[in-house]
Amino acid sequence: MAQENDFTQYYLNLPSANPGFTGMNEYMDLRSGVREGWNNFGIKNSNVYLSAYTALGNASRSGRKSNSFRISNPALWDEIQTDKKFRRRMGLGSMLTQRTVGPYKSISASANFAYHLPISDKLSVSLGSKVGYLNQRIDFSGLTVRDDVNDVFYNSLLAANQGAQNTVTVDFGALLYSNRFYFGVSTNNLVAERLNGEFLFDLHDGMRYRVQTGAYFPLSAEVSLSPAVTAAYADGYDLKWSATMRIWYKDFLFVGAGIEPDSKVSVLLGVATTNLSIGYSYDMYTSSINNFNVNTHEIVLGLALFNKYKLKPRFW
Repeated sequence: MAQENDFTQYYLNLPSANPGFTGMNEYMDLRSGVREGWNNFGIKNSNVYLSAYTALGNASRSGRKSNSFRISNPALWDEIQTDKKFRRRMGLGSMLTQRTVGPYKSISASANFAYHLPISDKLSVSLGSKVGYLNQRIDFSGLTVRDDVNDVFYNSLLAANQGAQNTVTVDFGALLYSNRFYFGVSTNNLVAERLNGEFLFDLHDGMRYRVQTGAYFPLSAEVSLSPAVTAAYADGYDLKWSATMRIWYKDFLFVGAGIEPDSKVSVLLGVATTNLSIGYSYDMYTSSINNFNVNTHEIVLGLALFNKYKLKPRFW
């Protein structure tokens, strides 16, 4: 579980958690995140990513918005908004990540595809798939071994292609959503084929199930709430879950908090405009291993490209 990419602000990059979210926004959604952990051991602890997702096809909110000025009968607006042929679309995108924790390094790349299908005037479902590649390595430079001849673990690393492993994965996700809420389920390592490194990182091949849910509640013309919960289950581990709550002011500024029981609490801050968003989180670890995870800073930058009609993200 510790080998996974763990971002507190996962809600700013939902397709990374569930491929069913791919193409949710009808423009190119470009995201970059940096997560730095500071501790007393003097080692590097960083996690970065770059992602880009977009919708495919001509049926988009942008087309409906541009044509709305030509509608002489306002009653037709809701009919066009809920027209299923306008809401049917596909999504495509990819993500690159790099993680470093002392001698451990990993690089991953993934490609997502999703199909969105309306099932009622307000509800839609989305089915997505993700194909990924993961390279993990333990860097031996600077490593001192007391007995390099008889150390079983050290020699198993040497036998495993100098501490490297390459894995190809295939995963799926399903999503039910409207303009005000979402509920999704997805997998991690549903199919995991190791290309080499049979004796290294064995636990990473275990399959995990994830659930994501969130909502958007306008309280007034200026204030709204965005709660979100995610949970993960793997055979042999306890259920892992976390929850966040953000308060928005004029859909521009948000403050909030997050919690992961027996692990950490988080402070959340951010601003967003039509084309630019910046999110920040500060994690304080509360578990028995908090001497290693003293504190963590995470910054996520988002850009909306080719957003001609200045559409807002479906979920902030």
